[in-house]
Amino acid sequence: MRRACLGIACLAALLPAGCGEEATVRPEGAARTIVRVVSKQTGFRPDDVRCPSGVEAKVGVKFECEFTGPEGPYVAHMKILEVEGEKVLFDIRTRPRAR
Repeated sequence: MRRACLGIACLAALLPAGCGEEATVRPEGAARTIVRVVSKQTGFRPDDVRCPSGVEAKVGVKFECEFTGPEGPYVAHMKILEVEGEKVLFDIRTRPRAR
């Protein structure tokens, strides 16, 4: 998995907004998307993806998730491209984490 994984993926990944609150991305939903993209493009299936909670589900928002690849720690740079209902379209770019 030396190359960077690039992908665009969509999933039902929103936590509904409460009264006066913004909808947020479900960390486990974002993690499942990363597993799907990395597995499809590299054949390696990460099993320890960690994504932050409280990420606002808004177009243009960027955040990072982390996982372990075959050569060590990786980071997935996530950017929200579209939000439609409970679905979020992500641009995902993975790279080895700088040590």
